Amino acid sequence: MLNITEKMVLGTAQFGLDYGIANISGRPTKKEVFDILDLAWEKGICRFDTAPGYGSETLLGEFISANGLHDQTIVLTKTPSLKGALDYEKLIITNLESSLNNLGCKIDILFFHDPADSRLLLTNPQFFKNLLNNYPVSTHGVSVYEPMEIEQLLEGLFELAFQFPFNVLDRRFEQMSIPKGKRYARSLFLQGLLASPNELRPDTPIELLCLQKEYHDRLADHFIDPVSFAVSFVAHNSTVDYFLVGVDSAKQLQKILDLELYEQRDMDLLNKLQIKTEKKWFDPRIWN
Repeated sequence: MLNITEKMVLGTAQFGLDYGIANISGRPTKKEVFDILDLAWEKGICRFDTAPGYGSETLLGEFISANGLHDQTIVLTKTPSLKGALDYEKLIITNLESSLNNLGCKIDILFFHDPADSRLLLTNPQFFKNLLNNYPVSTHGVSVYEPMEIEQLLEGLFELAFQFPFNVLDRRFEQMSIPKGKRYARSLFLQGLLASPNELRPDTPIELLCLQKEYHDRLADHFIDPVSFAVSFVAHNSTVDYFLVGVDSAKQLQKILDLELYEQRDMDLLNKLQIKTEKKWFDPRIWN
């Protein structure tokens, strides 16, 4: 039986931001965040995804320190966008040192948050090699939005980790040749749109409201549970080593952990949905 906690990475964007198009209740309190982290650790989730821009590094660091988990957690964080930086080397080092101080533990993967910045790996590889030698960072990675952003980097000096959007509607990365063990799927719920037919934020574009209704109507026609279906798809998919899940409460996390997953052979249900939408709506950057 598949143990999803071995493949699950707990996302922490919700801990510091009013994150998600389906989030109408705002960010959780510090106690609620610690309840989520306590449950995650208790259930065997040891991978956590954060970023300076999420405002969650310090909270995650407090949890790690309070429980003495410095050598047991696997933490992924990011270098903020370098756009317009006059001295990008200094900016990277400043942000990295801040992240290490906030987290209080080593960093397993340091991702570029902006995929455009990853070109620096090709133009100045020695600097990034020195980062790995001089700081407790295991490897570099890139958070991408398009398959071509991966193709441009596969022949470089580094064996990179990649975060990429992947869900039952967005399968663009299914044929990418990314080294095993370094494939991190995100957006499996598409900020909650694929998880629930419930109300979305008031400023949601009409196209997304229509997509949500059509998607959940089709699932209901086939008696498919949306959360179980979304998790089953990424958990069984051979394109994915790990997948990110973000939750607003310990109750939400427990619901995911208690799921009865669809079997891999049942995933041919995907072909019955026949939902088509413009590719641009897979990218939350344009939703506003």
